[in-house]
Amino acid sequence: MPKHIEYLPNPDAPPTRIGFDLSPGRPVVARQEVLERGYAVAPHSHPRAQLAMSYNGVMRMQAGEDVWIIPHKHAIWIPSDVMHQLSSPSSVLTHHLYVAPPYVNRAGLPQEVTVLRTSPLLRGVVERMVDGSLSKPEIRRLAWVALDEIGRLKPAAMHLPGGRDPRLIKAMGIFLRHPEERRGLAEIAHEVGTSERTLARLFVTETGKTFRDWRARRRILFALERLEQGDSSTKLAAQLGYSSPSAFIAAFKRDLGAPPSAFR
Repeated sequence: MPKHIEYLPNPDAPPTRIGFDLSPGRPVVARQEVLERGYAVAPHSHPRAQLAMSYNGVMRMQAGEDVWIIPHKHAIWIPSDVMHQLSSPSSVLTHHLYVAPPYVNRAGLPQEVTVLRTSPLLRGVVERMVDGSLSKPEIRRLAWVALDEIGRLKPAAMHLPGGRDPRLIKAMGIFLRHPEERRGLAEIAHEVGTSERTLARLFVTETGKTFRDWRARRRILFALERLEQGDSSTKLAAQLGYSSPSAFIAAFKRDLGAPPSAFR
């Protein structure tokens, strides 16, 4: 485990600067930040891995064409050198850990972008790390606990996979802009200039999901963002084309493992 953990007392320090600081005496850096509504940082990467935790709102992260939604009491793990962009549709209190590469491997932390369900222990530890009142030895001990706890967290299915083929990206863009879109595969394929069979194949080969499953995941993740901002299940069911609020709730729970009420 690391011998020297340092709290970064300046909450306004640029995240990219922190991510590039590989000083041997700072293997883990903790940081607090409030993301205002409409916040978006330019796409960037850094050598340090990053854990971005949401405490009271929802964040979105994009890497390439892939999108992840991070609701409250969840975090996203971003490995070293992954080009990414964080944004927030509402004001969110966030805490971040920036971990130097050698300590990622030592602690057995994830090697790919992953949304994680945070634990009360991790949230409490990181809160203490960023409150500015602790000595370096105290922060050092807490950081060891935090790294160990990250390795124990369970992943959450908050990922909407993207594509590489321009036709698939164009089709996905329709649903990213309009999650309530109800046209079927044949109509979407015609709009993007390909056949229904080709577009169906592209969805499966590039995302691992059928068109119907990918579209359903898009709707559920959109609903997750809106629930965090106060929309009701009744409103979302009607907007997204479900036959009833109960049908929406069942689909939501089937996909994310918990009912909409768990994310309000």
